[in-house]
Amino acid sequence: MINALYEPFPESITVDGTEYPIITDFREWFRFADLVEDNEISKRDKLYLMIQWLLKPPERITDELIYAILDFYRARELERELPESSDDEDNNTPPPSVPVLNWKIDAPYIIGDFLRYYGIDLLNAEMHWWRFRLLFSALPAESQMMTRIGYRGVDLGLIKNESERKRVMKMKQLYALPFELDEDDIAAVFGGGL
Repeated sequence: MINALYEPFPESITVDGTEYPIITDFREWFRFADLVEDNEISKRDKLYLMIQWLLKPPERITDELIYAILDFYRARELERELPESSDDEDNNTPPPSVPVLNWKIDAPYIIGDFLRYYGIDLLNAEMHWWRFRLLFSALPAESQMMTRIGYRGVDLGLIKNESERKRVMKMKQLYALPFELDEDDIAAVFGGGL
């Protein structure tokens, strides 16, 4: 984990001792997200297209290289390390959840929130992807994006009051993102019994 207060954001990734300069402009990583989410592009083609974000082409594409690119996108080194779960009872992967964020659909609210809370016009800004991620995660709870994410991610089963649950369900439906489950997701929901 890096300390964003004094450590510079990375300009490259290192895989098997080789350093690969990487594109850091935040806009380019929205394009990356579009690539990853595009169901019309095969998984294999996506792997070859992902290396476009490297400024130095690799000799070969390895799993480690792809994971390093994905970790850069996720800004893994900014995440706080959480303790390992000691719950040995259920080591199964949880079923997929409903998406709470879509960079393309949520763009107007992200642009508005950055202007409102930070005075940053994202349409004209120069910014490292990780700086954007930090600022995005620090948006206040009352911002348009955090409100939307909050309603999209709420577990209605935890709301005991029926009138409140109905109100939250309406808001959840209002802010919901369109999504489709692929075969693997459906299998996970039904315990692999397809």
